[in-house]
Amino acid sequence: MTGRPRPAGGVEGSTAQEPQRGAPEPLRLFTGRTAWFAILGVAAVARLLFVALSPNVWQFLDSREYEDTALSLYQHGTYGLHTVRAPGYPTLIAAVYVAFGPHLVALRLVEAALGIFSVAWIGVVATRVFGPGAGLLSAALAALHPVLAFLPTIQYAENTLVFVVVLAFGAVFEAWRRGGLWRWAGSGVLWGLALLVRPNTVFALPGLAVGLGLALHRERRGWWAPALVGITACALTLAPWIVRSHRVHGDWFFIATGGGRQMWIGNNPLAEADSRVAGFVPDSLMQAETSRLPNDIAREHYLYRLAFTYMRDHPGRTVVLYLREVRNLLAFYPETRSRVHINVWSRMAQGLATAVMFTGALIALFRLRSETRLWVLACTAASFLLGSAFYFAILRYRMTVEPCLLWMAGAGWEAVLSRRARPAPETAPSTSRP
Repeated sequence: MTGRPRPAGGVEGSTAQEPQRGAPEPLRLFTGRTAWFAILGVAAVARLLFVALSPNVWQFLDSREYEDTALSLYQHGTYGLHTVRAPGYPTLIAAVYVAFGPHLVALRLVEAALGIFSVAWIGVVATRVFGPGAGLLSAALAALHPVLAFLPTIQYAENTLVFVVVLAFGAVFEAWRRGGLWRWAGSGVLWGLALLVRPNTVFALPGLAVGLGLALHRERRGWWAPALVGITACALTLAPWIVRSHRVHGDWFFIATGGGRQMWIGNNPLAEADSRVAGFVPDSLMQAETSRLPNDIAREHYLYRLAFTYMRDHPGRTVVLYLREVRNLLAFYPETRSRVHINVWSRMAQGLATAVMFTGALIALFRLRSETRLWVLACTAASFLLGSAFYFAILRYRMTVEPCLLWMAGAGWEAVLSRRARPAPETAPSTSRP
């Protein structure tokens, strides 16, 4: 990409960027409204089909924990004393209950709508950043992504998280392109909302900051002011919840208290970093110790201490477990302890989708030196994956940065198609004399 965003002081909307170019020849017949309607239609059919086929029950323990908090908010106007789960997703559930009543099907339909919008916005962001060909490909990959299509039916926070993360990245790229500190503030607010949905999103932020800082520095643009404004807006978004939690529980903690449990599950004498087994079986002594603790906040501190002690005393095994957790995050298809909906067809479908996505993302990395926008996506994905691997991890947790990988894949495959469509140079006629 040869075009660069103008500095923040430039005239808004005047930036000449590569995304204004046409799509590669192999994609031209499929661009336009018809193609986008077809992609969104596929996304809708896939998600609504899962909704129609899923049993009308809350299928998993974690999802029922989210509903407990949502019911407290819906019935009593308070989040109650729950601390293990972040408030973002329960707030969405409660809002749906207020609008449509406490009906699981209504919730799933709303989540399906959010999923369809996420597919559309993935395409819009990729079009603005990398061009229409990349936008089309990124949206198509998102529409056909089995895990993304399935998320609206399982009542985990990841479907909502993808929706918010896609909005946040769109705001970041718009602030980068057009400037304006208020745009950077808006992106900070959206990242704060993402943290309120899934606190482990915090692992993505160092990579996002590094990628943006390097890119802005290369373009000789100031990065201190955007960073300060974005961080401040993010912190102000989190502050009401953190202050409320301290007032209710009498202790400070970061959004939720599930981190200690996940750290201990990933780092204990029985841990194998195998997503198909529990990896956490407390003995009677540990159960007695935890039962004496006053609340989940104390239990989180206790489990963190156990995990860090184990990691310090067994550094070699800690490295092995860490690498296995990286493997779990980068798995081609889910393998879960519940085995729900896991079969040869689901493995084949998600495995193929992941292979196409990973291959396209790797192709995009060959443009990393010249394409600063890829720096932001690659650094964000790497930061999140490397930070999350200290905890117990499964493929579903990767959804935080799945949009990054989809955008990189779209850019990578678009580059391949552009190269194939480029006409061969004409051979000059021979001027030699007989």
